[in-house]
Amino acid sequence: MTESEISKSKGGGKILGGVNLAVYTVVGIAILTLANWFVSRHDQRWDFTPNQKYSLSPQTVKFLKGLKQDVGIYVFDQERSMRAHHDLLDNYAVQTNHLSVHYVDPDRQPSLARQYAVRTDGTIVVVAGDRHFEAKSADEEGVTNALVRVLKGEKTIYFIQGHGERDLESTERGGYDHLVKEFGNENFEAKPLVLLQKMEIPSDCALLVIAGPHNDYLPQEVDLIRKFVGAGGRAMFMLDPGVDLPNLSALLSDWNVSPQNDLVIDLNPVAQIFGAEPTMPLIIKYGISPITQPLARTASLFPLTRSFSIGKDAKAGVSTDSLCETSGDSYGIADFDPKVRTITVGFRAGKDFKGPLPVAVSGTVTGGANTKIEGRFVALGTSSIAANVYLGFQGNKDLFMNMVSWLAQEEDLISIRPKPADSQHLNVTPSQMSKILILGVLGLPLLIIFVGTVVWWQRR
Repeated sequence: MTESEISKSKGGGKILGGVNLAVYTVVGIAILTLANWFVSRHDQRWDFTPNQKYSLSPQTVKFLKGLKQDVGIYVFDQERSMRAHHDLLDNYAVQTNHLSVHYVDPDRQPSLARQYAVRTDGTIVVVAGDRHFEAKSADEEGVTNALVRVLKGEKTIYFIQGHGERDLESTERGGYDHLVKEFGNENFEAKPLVLLQKMEIPSDCALLVIAGPHNDYLPQEVDLIRKFVGAGGRAMFMLDPGVDLPNLSALLSDWNVSPQNDLVIDLNPVAQIFGAEPTMPLIIKYGISPITQPLARTASLFPLTRSFSIGKDAKAGVSTDSLCETSGDSYGIADFDPKVRTITVGFRAGKDFKGPLPVAVSGTVTGGANTKIEGRFVALGTSSIAANVYLGFQGNKDLFMNMVSWLAQEEDLISIRPKPADSQHLNVTPSQMSKILILGVLGLPLLIIFVGTVVWWQRR
């Protein structure tokens, strides 16, 4: 090949290379433009974090899609710190046209900060009309709960006291301190009520709770509760096994639900995975009620529970549903005596109750001439489900709070609630740490030097 041909060949190669570069550039720009158009038209987000840190819970999404009035979320923080708020709150804005997010620097807009009594950076305020509420935290739970509070106000739940019921203020394993805090996170306030002092249920009572009494109620108290529910009131009964409560049991029997004097034993091997004992039935079978629909494929735990019998013959004005049932490997020890410390595990044919057994039921009561007035009740065979030690187990909190929401006519809150962010840890042994040090600090640089030497030698 002559020198001129070589020159032409080189020139042609340069032109071809330039053309290829131009084509690749145009294609790259086209791809970026198309991707930008797609994202702008389809505001889609993907969250690949293990605990879905940047995704909203089903409860929050359900609540946002049900908004019917305009709401504003105001974030008061320095500009350099706004990125973290965008990661969460932009997810709120894309769910509904009724919500807008405003990022405010309190130093540049001090009058707005004073209007909402903002004292510290990082404060989030939810505003609806002339009402506003400051979020207790900057995470999803805090923001969503502020939304609920500002839109719905606060409802009062009364816990009857005076018969050995659970302690609302106790921080011990069997106390209800965690439950009271959970109520505070939503739009509920828990208050004690002693009927024995004044035979009257307050007019602001959204829900009446009987939580694990050790002694039976007086006939006058039972009659007051019956009239309250019959007039459209709401009540929850948590009756522990081994406690003789003939008056309360008779009230539920009038509503076609009979508490059985038993202790449920469940030998389902699946429960062993969670470390549950036979006296702690693991519930994975739920009814068709709106209360339990969001809990599919979610387990809940009923420690030390009795069962219920639902009447086969319908009663006028009463409708009942089974909420939670034990497995087919369960049975109820009849005539359970809590004073007997040793529980003999073994089904006694003809005496014990064969599973599956209902351990939670719900019902509606319509009485009198006005059938439009509907009272509601829920009965559980244990009060331990809401105790501090068990409330955080799998689906226990969602199940219990869904019951409360259904009873208090807050059906739009029935769902799976926001979960706290789980910290991700990398656990390594000293031996593994040494290997990482050798491979990372020494091995990788030596490998790069070796490969570079081989390439240099081959080119040489």
